Amino acid sequence: MFTQKALQVIEQSISEQGILASCERKDNYARVWARDSMMTGITGILMKNRTITDGLKKSIQTLVKHQAENGQIPSNVDGEKVSYGTLAGRTDATVWWIIGACEYILYSGDEDLKKELKEKIDKAFSCLKTWEFNQRGLLYSPLGGNWADEYVTSGYVLYDNVLRYWAFRTAAKVYEDAQLQSLAGTTKELIENNFRKNDRADRYHEAAYQKASEKPYLWASLNANGYDERFDLAGNALAVLLGLELNLNDFTRFLEELKLESGHWMLPVFYPIIFPDDADWNLLENNYSYQFKNHPYHFHNGGSWPIHLGWLCLGLKKRGYDEIPLKILNQYEKLLAEKGADFREYYSTDQLIPSGTEFLCFSASGYLLMKI
Repeated sequence: MFTQKALQVIEQSISEQGILASCERKDNYARVWARDSMMTGITGILMKNRTITDGLKKSIQTLVKHQAENGQIPSNVDGEKVSYGTLAGRTDATVWWIIGACEYILYSGDEDLKKELKEKIDKAFSCLKTWEFNQRGLLYSPLGGNWADEYVTSGYVLYDNVLRYWAFRTAAKVYEDAQLQSLAGTTKELIENNFRKNDRADRYHEAAYQKASEKPYLWASLNANGYDERFDLAGNALAVLLGLELNLNDFTRFLEELKLESGHWMLPVFYPIIFPDDADWNLLENNYSYQFKNHPYHFHNGGSWPIHLGWLCLGLKKRGYDEIPLKILNQYEKLLAEKGADFREYYSTDQLIPSGTEFLCFSASGYLLMKI
């Protein structure tokens, strides 16, 4: 029942420009967003859904039409209105576009698009290279520079660098490019060496690394002033999906503990929660464009996002861990049945209140990823 509703949300969101963020054509959700349309389109690829993959191709072409001179892909496009970000540019938009374009080419075998996009993809990779700033291999994101645009992570962010690894790996397959394949391997090694405790060398920030605590997951980000050791569910979910080194027995035990603390399987997208008395609250309270959303247990500050739970479920199942994905799916289906199957943006993790925009492709895609 919910599968058809999720597909309906996505299919009704497809316009001549591509996949819009929501089938509710209101505010800035009636736009082709790089990350939303690419994630939704990749879900369509995994489901072999022709309507969604056709929408993905339109999204790829719409976004690249407005590629900036430096190679940056827009955060979103609405007709001829183009945004590369508001308070900060969006690092992940460019990376998601490369991933979506290359995954579509691999899936469709579209040789014309492959040739058409080669120079554009090279230019996008060149832009990402400049965002290393120190030529040492990891991508640097400003505060508010990715999907968690009103949150506190910045610097060498796990999520953005895992995405870049995916981009290198997929583009290497499309173009049979040994250099891109080498960069994929180097990026994977840099993430594994710098975002968890191990006995390897080549640290970005040796002093900060020595002070960091061992965790059963990959740390959220590294900056000049040290590590943010928070749990970033999105970054870790993608790391699991893409096969990065992580002790999955310890990781799944941590997820079980987080469930016990929360009282449910709608796990928080970042943990622990930031409260007004915490030192990082000052990074949250003014970081918004329209209204403050990051109250404790809400939005990025501990809200539960079905899209990222979907990637987590897909990754765990790919690695042979089926039990937790089933529990997450059952929990989400229970909420959809009890509180409305309108695929809201996120749930508060204290009271499981559905919040944010409704009929969102992000959340519909998250459900479908759980079901695959």
